[in-house]
Amino acid sequence: MKLIFPLTKSAKLNWGLNHKALKTIYLCGILPPLLYSAPVWVKAITLKSYKDKIIRVQRIINIKIAKAYRTVSNEALLVI
Repeated sequence: MKLIFPLTKSAKLNWGLNHKALKTIYLCGILPPLLYSAPVWVKAITLKSYKDKIIRVQRIINIKIAKAYRTVSNEALLVI
């Protein structure tokens, strides 16, 4: 979450971060920490609270990449 909020501010200021740049930052900077040691905490992800945290992070960055409204469903964002 600490990485996403500065990105959203920079995207609003028109610093040249288009959807391709945001997607690259997501794939190289945000996704690896989320997936780090995933085999260790795979049992914890079955709990709703941990699952919601990961979905929240993915949803925020996917909204910014797709330049969509907050009312778009998470499933549609994951497809886009």
